[in-house]
Amino acid sequence: MSSGEPSPTSTRRTVAAVFLAGVSVFLVLYETQGLLPAIRGAYGIDGPTASLTVSATNVAMAVFLIPFSALAPRIGHARQIGAGVIVAAILALVLPFTPTPELLIAVRFLQGVAIASVPATAMAYLSLRLPPKALPGAIGVYIAGNTIGGLCSRLLTGLASEFLGWHGGLAFTAAISLLFGLIVVWLLRHDLFSTTRNRAAHPNGGTAEPGGGAAAPQPSRRAIPLRGGLWRIYLTGFLCMIVFGGSFTMLGTRLQQDPWNLSEGAVALFFLIYLVGTVVTTYYGRLATKFPRTRLTLIGMVIALAGASLTLVDSLVVIVLGMSLLTAGFFIGHTGASAAASAARPGVDSTRSAAIYLTVYYLGTSLGAWLSAVLFTDFAWPGVVAMCATSLIAVLVLTLTGAPIGFRKRN
Repeated sequence: MSSGEPSPTSTRRTVAAVFLAGVSVFLVLYETQGLLPAIRGAYGIDGPTASLTVSATNVAMAVFLIPFSALAPRIGHARQIGAGVIVAAILALVLPFTPTPELLIAVRFLQGVAIASVPATAMAYLSLRLPPKALPGAIGVYIAGNTIGGLCSRLLTGLASEFLGWHGGLAFTAAISLLFGLIVVWLLRHDLFSTTRNRAAHPNGGTAEPGGGAAAPQPSRRAIPLRGGLWRIYLTGFLCMIVFGGSFTMLGTRLQQDPWNLSEGAVALFFLIYLVGTVVTTYYGRLATKFPRTRLTLIGMVIALAGASLTLVDSLVVIVLGMSLLTAGFFIGHTGASAAASAARPGVDSTRSAAIYLTVYYLGTSLGAWLSAVLFTDFAWPGVVAMCATSLIAVLVLTLTGAPIGFRKRN
């Protein structure tokens, strides 16, 4: 393409490619989360070991987000996205045939490495390829793809397992992920062989990519940004994700035991509760114009605490209500923290700050998945609720003691 503003067709192709890339990789990110009881029984392992099939992927993703964000300008953003979606899907196809739990966990770790290449690259690629006026909407579409992929990762795998067994459920999800990945590669075909070769130095120290104009100068290498209360924001995301990742990881195990003994397909339907998060994030922007983020975070943590308490009741209706409230509270806290981590601050690289937030965010998922399995083994569901309550109270303390640090507008 020329170096001028991209055509509407090129813009639509770029947005579609990044959207489907998000769907493709997040489709296999959480595919084992709803199948832990089946995996535990098939390999004869305990709950904490089975939960490593969730934690290993998220740990790898967290560890490789920042390295991949640095690698993309060198090898080409489109190449990194294309390689990530294909490798993640191929590894997903290998999962049903792993003979040992150790190999299963190892493959899941490698999946996390491949998956990390997409979120580490996607937004930067959009900023290079699209005109500024189209960028906010395109980022919204990409995030929607992540949400849809994450939901379908649990839902489709669980429903397919109802008819095909857990091996077939994993294979079904992998096949869909690979199909989307191939479409992504086809949509990115114009950049796959030209992105790196045609990169040119920009006068200000950045680079130019075909069709995307000049990129912004590369950020200077700084230490981990912690000023302005950022460490509180990182820790807020970490603690919130311990709650969210841990509770949903063990929810299926609880529901497949007495007194309900639900099937994988029935348990998968509970992941539709994620749609509550879609509604909350949609309206968060409006609320943030009327109330301080600190106040919204406090409200979110109280709502999540109430929801976690309700899940102690042995009633499916009450559990659905409780998990819905917990989900709403989590997304209120996470949305505010992620926005604060990405906000511009004097002397702070906001891109690196956002990347660090995502890193600790996914580390929170890993710890929550493993720790909830340990607590569930020893203390059943009340142990998981205690973990959630402890983390949510810690966020309340962080917010109260730090308000309005990290959220107040600065001149």
